[in-house]
Amino acid sequence: MILGHAATTLVAKRAAPDMPWWLLLVSAFLIDIAMFTFVGLGIETMEPTGGSPSLSNAIVDMTFSHDLVPQIGWTLLAGAIAFVVSGRRLFALIAMALSLGHWLCDLVAGYGHFVFGPDSHPIGTDWYHLNLTAALTFEAALGVLCVFLFTRGKSYSPSAQIGLYGLFGVLPFAFLVI
Repeated sequence: MILGHAATTLVAKRAAPDMPWWLLLVSAFLIDIAMFTFVGLGIETMEPTGGSPSLSNAIVDMTFSHDLVPQIGWTLLAGAIAFVVSGRRLFALIAMALSLGHWLCDLVAGYGHFVFGPDSHPIGTDWYHLNLTAALTFEAALGVLCVFLFTRGKSYSPSAQIGLYGLFGVLPFAFLVI
């Protein structure tokens, strides 16, 4: 899930309009930031299995960034960052919800995860490998719901609304051809 994580920041922005976008995005993508850092350091892996790279043919090991046990720490870290930066408990709670929400959405529409490491109990659907269309459909549906909640009762121009619905409700399907 990629755009779906960004879509969740729309709902968070609606709940806390004065929370900075950068803080919302860092909170929503904290475990992916950790994953790409760990991949760069050689601690975790994300490699295509042949042919052209795609979401469905990658071998991934995200033990320290995406498994259940480390997620507890990432959720707390997201809240701590938000609280240190803003001094506001509401921002810390929203940051924690975005970080945990990222992980929960990945369980439905992402790579398979484990409790802690590949030798532990597997959790999640692993739809990126098993049913990429279902994963992207879930992501698009989440995006549409988030846009609806963000724009509900507000006066956004029709072109802005079409753009948001297109970005979060249609663009995820581009990953079927990339």
